[in-house]
Amino acid sequence: MFKTRLISALLMLLILFISVFIFDPWAFTILASAISITALYELGSLMKLKFNQKIILWIVSILAFIYFYYCKIADINIILFTSLIFWVLFAPFHLRNKFLVPDNLKIFVSVILIVPLWISVMWLFSQNKLFLLFIFVSIFIADIGAYIFGKKFGKYKLMYNVSPGKTIEGVLGAFSLNILFSFLLSFYVSVDLLFLIAASILITGLSIFGDLYESLLKRMSGIKDSGSIIPGHGGILDRIDGFCPTIPIFALIFNYLYILGIVL
Repeated sequence: MFKTRLISALLMLLILFISVFIFDPWAFTILASAISITALYELGSLMKLKFNQKIILWIVSILAFIYFYYCKIADINIILFTSLIFWVLFAPFHLRNKFLVPDNLKIFVSVILIVPLWISVMWLFSQNKLFLLFIFVSIFIADIGAYIFGKKFGKYKLMYNVSPGKTIEGVLGAFSLNILFSFLLSFYVSVDLLFLIAASILITGLSIFGDLYESLLKRMSGIKDSGSIIPGHGGILDRIDGFCPTIPIFALIFNYLYILGIVL
């Protein structure tokens, strides 16, 4: 299981690296869009949306992406702040109370999970590819660290009634491995070590939270995986759940650092 999971993760990183640094920018656009649309499809099934609701979800999501990324990129903070509010207020409340998403909120929740991620990935790609790659790699390291340490040392459950497999030891392993990654990376990049460590800690925490939230949605729907397209991981949504809060929030941070004159 671990070997399959590791190989899948490394292949996905290789595909991301190639699409970011070698292929034409349109290749990354196609890849990011294909992943986002597939995640929307899986999320529609996860939310148990009817066919006409799925059509509305796809139309609203695509139109929102086109509007904020191609027509009104200056208004990107609107969608990013909406995502921030969702992850700071609604998601913790939902995770704490563990209720079924009301029918009149299912499309909104689905849109806010995927569209800000889709837009922020594309925007960060256009602004700073290395910073985006740093986030990608850190999330993968957090996932692998949590898996290894959880399997080897896992004893105390993190949230057993949401995700029985996740342990406190696994979480500590994820944080430790990413801090080590930041320390080693500091020798090769001209970025302050404290910033790298702080970013790694935040990335790790957000990615774990995103993973937990998707686990809640799956548990509420009574399914184990969102799909089966990726060996060892499940569906696309199972692979990008940690990205959903992390990249939009870091896009917001990046944007305001730029406004303050701090260029990464």
